[in-house]
Amino acid sequence: MVMKRRNLELRVGLFVFVALGLLAALVFKAGDFYLKPGYTLRFIFNFVSGVDAGSPVRLAGVNVGEVKSIRVIRSEAGETQAEIIAWIAQDIHIEEDAEVRINSLGLIGEKYVEILPGTSGAKTLSDGGVLAGKAPVVLEKLTESGARLVRKLEETVDHINEVVSDPEFRTAVKDTFTKASGTFSEAEIFSRNLVGATEDLKEAAKSAKVILARLRDGEGSIGRLLKDETLAKDLEAFAKEIKVHPWRLLKRD
Repeated sequence: MVMKRRNLELRVGLFVFVALGLLAALVFKAGDFYLKPGYTLRFIFNFVSGVDAGSPVRLAGVNVGEVKSIRVIRSEAGETQAEIIAWIAQDIHIEEDAEVRINSLGLIGEKYVEILPGTSGAKTLSDGGVLAGKAPVVLEKLTESGARLVRKLEETVDHINEVVSDPEFRTAVKDTFTKASGTFSEAEIFSRNLVGATEDLKEAAKSAKVILARLRDGEGSIGRLLKDETLAKDLEAFAKEIKVHPWRLLKRD
């Protein structure tokens, strides 16, 4: 009976030990505590915008470490700043000209430290290296800027409504459209007349072609005159005779 009880206690103890080990492993994994070696970097910000210890550190969007601690420091110029101490996995290399900023998953999602890669081939940071962070966009400032923009738009709309509602403006617009309508009507009439004149010219050209063709073919009195070489020679001789002896026009037989 005593042996059975001891065996049961041993089994229960072993089960609890294994369960605690699995729980510890899950806690380390869920908290992004890496069991592999790493190094520490310092990020200096004027405002950390909700980042806390345990927040992820991501390089190009990939989780490469986590925030170990945050503290308030004084710069050499006496300004109050926030210093983030971050753990980075050993196999991750971050260039000295890389950019670091505070980002969030979505508009109001989890805050994390985002590292943007620097120049390829540049010198990389070692343990204890420092990067100056870029100030995050504060949601309150963004909201305030949006509110100012909305107010300006509302003022612009009010001014437009005042102008459109002015009776003098409406009358001027109406007169403008009336004059424009009259101008369009005159242009349409002119266009129609121009088309008619063009058709008349086409008909006249056709008639002229027909007349010239008939003259070339010797049709009609003028055509026969142009085609009769004997008559043409007689007329030429008569003209020369009259030019030399003009009084013969007055002589009667």
